[in-house]
Amino acid sequence: MKNTGVTASQIFRELDQGKWKPFYLIVGEEAFQAGEIFDRVKAFFASGLGYESFDGEYLDGAALLSSLQEMPGLFAAEGESKLIYCSRIDKASSGALEILEPYFQDPSPTTCLLLTAAKVDRRKAWVKVVESKGYSVEVNEPYDRDWPKWQGYISKKLGKKIDTDAWELLVESSGRSLSVLWAEAQKASLYVGERTEIHREDMAQLASFGGDTDVFAFAEEVLCRRGASALYRFHRLLKSGENEVKIHSILVRQFRIVDLCARLTRQGITDAKTLASQLGTHPFFVPQILGQMKHQTMEQLNQAIHLLAETDFRLKTGGGHLFETFLLPYFSMPRHPQA
Repeated sequence: MKNTGVTASQIFRELDQGKWKPFYLIVGEEAFQAGEIFDRVKAFFASGLGYESFDGEYLDGAALLSSLQEMPGLFAAEGESKLIYCSRIDKASSGALEILEPYFQDPSPTTCLLLTAAKVDRRKAWVKVVESKGYSVEVNEPYDRDWPKWQGYISKKLGKKIDTDAWELLVESSGRSLSVLWAEAQKASLYVGERTEIHREDMAQLASFGGDTDVFAFAEEVLCRRGASALYRFHRLLKSGENEVKIHSILVRQFRIVDLCARLTRQGITDAKTLASQLGTHPFFVPQILGQMKHQTMEQLNQAIHLLAETDFRLKTGGGHLFETFLLPYFSMPRHPQA
């Protein structure tokens, strides 16, 4: 039986009960939820035999297999276990996955393998085995009906109550990106200090400082390939204390919207209302998105999205920053001939 459709809450409940699976596969590109699952699983194994991490794109299958099969040391406590993490397993070569197939069939009872992937083909043999012996959970941006459910979770995580009006403003001002919302909620929590509640007036006051406007203006400069002004805005954002993860999240969302818009217009869909519906945005913003699209080819959009995925990994592992991992190679691409 495949353990698909499992929720993060179910995984958390079982961990609280001391139960764990040999495999956890996190599928999707929503960074906040993926990070929450990763943190909870890692915390569970924190007192175990150890922790190692691998990157699927550069994966040495034999090295990962050796770590997975390594026996507990002589002085390891009975029942002690360890965690091994492999990000971007969907980028692994077929050769690396072939080396791992025997382990997927017969995992170690003392080792948990946590895997993340942007997407997987569930017809693949290794995916079927991992899902049969472990848990697979999907992480995507919440649907409209799900946002109210996140209000309680974020409030509990902050240790402060977010009133309904403030929450609605948070959702809208974050562009309905959970990672961006979390960054803004943390900022609001710091802003109110020792107060236990966050109100709409607090969010409005924060917005009046102009930080959000600057971030979205920066994204506009990047999409329109205005290198000098984009880099100026970027350094100004960092100097003002803006979070790189938030900046990255906004860039990811905007590039995906422009990429989808380009694909839709190629299909002959040009009506603003229809585009807005497909893009999940207000018709007011469609002309701006079309304007950004004119500065990009499909190949450039694909390259930019790939660079952003690489940057996501580097930011999470401390292996790089937005400037050198994304902005420099992005602005080194040839300009669109019509731009």
